[in-house]
Amino acid sequence: MGDTLSFKCPCCAAPLSFSGGTGQLTCEYCGASFTVEQAKAAQEAEREDAASSDMTWTSTAPALITDENGKVSGYRCNSCGAEMVADEKTAATECPYCGNNAIIAQSFDGMYQPDLVVPFTVDRKRAQEALREFYRGKKLLPRTFTESNRVENMTGLYVPFWLMSCHTSGSVTFEGVKTKRWDDASFEYEKKDTYRVVRSGEMDFKHIPVDASTKMDDDTMDSLEPYDVTRGVAYDAAYFSGYLADRFDVTAAQAQPRASERVTATFRSKMEEAARRDYDYIDKKSESIRISDTKTEYAMLPVWMLSTRFEGKTYSFAMNGQTGQVAGSLPVDKGAYSKQLAVGSLIAAVILAALVFLFGGRTFHPIGTAIAVAVGVLIGFLRANGMKAAMNTIAKKRQAKSYLIDSSIRQGAKRDLFLFSKTEKREKQKKQ
Repeated sequence: MGDTLSFKCPCCAAPLSFSGGTGQLTCEYCGASFTVEQAKAAQEAEREDAASSDMTWTSTAPALITDENGKVSGYRCNSCGAEMVADEKTAATECPYCGNNAIIAQSFDGMYQPDLVVPFTVDRKRAQEALREFYRGKKLLPRTFTESNRVENMTGLYVPFWLMSCHTSGSVTFEGVKTKRWDDASFEYEKKDTYRVVRSGEMDFKHIPVDASTKMDDDTMDSLEPYDVTRGVAYDAAYFSGYLADRFDVTAAQAQPRASERVTATFRSKMEEAARRDYDYIDKKSESIRISDTKTEYAMLPVWMLSTRFEGKTYSFAMNGQTGQVAGSLPVDKGAYSKQLAVGSLIAAVILAALVFLFGGRTFHPIGTAIAVAVGVLIGFLRANGMKAAMNTIAKKRQAKSYLIDSSIRQGAKRDLFLFSKTEKREKQKKQ
């Protein structure tokens, strides 16, 4: 017996059966119909989408730097265990990661030589001024926090990063809908044509940074981007003079998923932009994305750091030592938050109630006044929470658009397959 060829419905995945009357394949479950050519095209496209995405990166281990004794000098934090390399000109008094001052001089078994170093261009004075500016205007900041904070103790630290470059290609499949509306004397009509939409392309990314230290908060480092690594220089110990330098403990292989996540999110976003140009509504169904021509470089990037413990929690401030971009988290005074919520709500409610009174014929309206009070509380809540959100400027980067080479973007041919139509009609309301 020969092989039996069967098709699944592109809409609901139920089996399709051939109808001799229409000459089409029909789904008994959802009622959609397709020509044999459409069903074959959908099956072939589904086969292509089933190909797994390839997120394989290649990397090489950097060379080890040591002195004549096979060691390097540095400091170790007794609190969080951070190990930082330093020369004899660096006098570290506290740990930049946890703020603990129990940091002791120690020798280590070397550090890995970076492929490039981005030198500090922002000095300590400017970093301290930026921290004071970061505090300024924060009405929810506890007064005891600023009084006890040690702005002078900001630490210049070279943070290890993996810089990842790659070529990306693939396709993303969507369900797209085109909508048409019209009416007649009695009804309003809405017709929705549904398509299987495939957008493909390729693009290049260069120097996506992924920090290589478990002690460094990933989201904090994301918030300091971007760095201009084109201004990086070859490694020279002179650039480290007077600064601490962290030793990487995250391998390139361990860092790759974060880079892959940002690459795929950016690729997906670009394909979605292309699909939205042709449809009123789209919904992603599947994707097949491949990474190739990968290159991983090891770099040391400059960061000014200050970490402070307050009421049992650690709060950090960081500054990009090249561009001056800042990010940080601050504690929220619960009493100050409640005060700002109450004051904001009261002022907004009074103003709105006064407007209700003035525009309501200067007569008291209980319902209108109650609504004004409710809206005032909502305004106060939004205001207080906006102030609270400003206390933390640290945010994870989801995409890698800053590292996408725009000139490398190539869009593939559009592949759109009509699936089915659905028309709804609504009776018009009769005029009284």
